[in-house]
Amino acid sequence: MTLAILGTGSVGSALGPRFAAVGHTVVYGSRQPDRDDVRALVARTGPEASAALPADAVAETDVVVLATPWEATEALVRSLDLAWKVVLDTTNPLSFPDLGLLVETSAGELIQSWAPDARVVKAFSSVGASVMADAAFPMGVRPVMFVAGDEGEARATAIELAEALGFEGVDAGGIVRSRALEQLAVLWIAQSGAEGREHALGMLRR
Repeated sequence: MTLAILGTGSVGSALGPRFAAVGHTVVYGSRQPDRDDVRALVARTGPEASAALPADAVAETDVVVLATPWEATEALVRSLDLAWKVVLDTTNPLSFPDLGLLVETSAGELIQSWAPDARVVKAFSSVGASVMADAAFPMGVRPVMFVAGDEGEARATAIELAEALGFEGVDAGGIVRSRALEQLAVLWIAQSGAEGREHALGMLRR
């Protein structure tokens, strides 16, 4: 499938090359697609990758990955035609240094309200970029990637993409579960002080 990755920071730069490596076509959406660092990222991603303005990137893709700073997300989402697109929300609306989150809502829910005809799924938000770039852990243990969204086929797409990158994709339910997933991001960040960035959550069953 073809994916538009909106944002070329740490998350976009981690996911883009990995998605390309497992056979997907990647188009980066950037306000400055000809910028040197964006060109370098496109080159690193592979010969089928490209960069365009966000609206142009979204127009030609099946799945949109929101990998933008939270403070820039609302204006961008409202400016785009995202109707019927699967939109993977990787954002976390954190305030620093206390790691505070939104009250009685979540980034995922807000994004769904800003793009009501999109199929928003919270995903790729609860581990750091280095784990997104390389999800391999010792003894073949797969880190878990919970996904949450109101539309079942969109959640299935998110799970398929997560598992292609080496995660165990788990359906967490509707977009309201973004509240819980964003709390997982807070936990991951808090643990990074003691554990470093090369850790992730797993799910045990019996």
